[in-house]
Amino acid sequence: MITERGSTHVKNGKIYLMLIGSAILWGVSFNLGKIAVSAIGPMNVVGWRFLIAACCLLLIYYLKERPTYRQLKPNLIRYFFIGVIGIFMTNALVFSGLSSTSAVNTALITAANPAVTLICSFLLLRERMSRQQLLGMILSLIGVWFVITAGSITKLSSVSVGDLLVLCGNSCWALYGVLGRKYLKDSTPQKTTALTMCFGAICFIPFMNFPLEPKPDHLVNLADVWMIIGFIALFGSVLAYLWWNKGISQLGVSRTGLFFNFVPITSMMMSIFMGEDVLVSQIAGAFLVITGVIVSLIRNKQL
Repeated sequence: MITERGSTHVKNGKIYLMLIGSAILWGVSFNLGKIAVSAIGPMNVVGWRFLIAACCLLLIYYLKERPTYRQLKPNLIRYFFIGVIGIFMTNALVFSGLSSTSAVNTALITAANPAVTLICSFLLLRERMSRQQLLGMILSLIGVWFVITAGSITKLSSVSVGDLLVLCGNSCWALYGVLGRKYLKDSTPQKTTALTMCFGAICFIPFMNFPLEPKPDHLVNLADVWMIIGFIALFGSVLAYLWWNKGISQLGVSRTGLFFNFVPITSMMMSIFMGEDVLVSQIAGAFLVITGVIVSLIRNKQL
C-alpha cells in the first residue's frame, strides 16, 4: 500500500526527472545551436526555432485553456513588450554571442541567471536580499567573470564580445521573469509562455533570410541544419519549457531554479564528446557559479 507521503515522493521524483530533462535539453541546445549558427547565422536559427515553438505552444495553450480575445485583450501590450525583452532580445543576444564564444561559456554565463534575477528583483520589485543571497550572488558573478576572462580576472582585454552579448542576453532573461512577476500576476504559466513566445517569435521575421541557405563555405548541409532547428524548437523549447513550468507549479521558483545547474554540466559533457577542449578556468568558473546559485536558493537548510 502506497502512503500519502510515498505518493508525494513518487510525484516529486517524476518532477525532478522532468527538470533534469529540461536542463539537459537546454545544455545540448547550446552545443547544437552553435553548429547551426555557424552555418546560417544566429537570427535564422532563433527565428525558426521560436516560430516553430510558438505555433506548438499556442496550439497547446488553446486546447488546454480555450481562451477568448476578450480575455486576452487587457494585457496584450504587456505580453508583447515582455515577449520582446524575454524571447526576442534574450535569444538574439545569446545566439549572436554564441557565434563568437564557446557553448560552454554560454551555458556557464546563463547558469548565473538566478543571481542576476536577484539583482533585478531588488531593483524593480524592491524585494529584500538576505546576506545568504548576497553571498551567493557575489560567488556566481565572480564565477562568470572568471569564465569570460579565461581566468585572467584583471585583464579586460581577454573578455570577448561574444561573452558580453551572452551576459546582456542573460540580463534580459532575468528581466523577463521579474517583469512577468510584476505585471502578469494573474496569468498562468502556459498563457505567459505561449503569448510572450508568439510576440517574440514575430520580431525575428524581419531579420530572417527567405529562402534559408547555409553559407557557401560551410560543411553542414541544409538538411542537418533543419534537423538541429527542429530539435531545439520541439525539445529545447516546447518540451523543456512545459516541463520547467510544471516544476515551477509543483515545487516553486527557488527549488526549480536549482536544476538549472545541470545546463553547464551537460554543455561541458557535450563539448568533450564533440572533441572540444574544456578549460580549467571554465571548470573553476562552473564551480563558483553553481556554488553561488545553491547558496542563494537554499533557505533554512532545506532544498
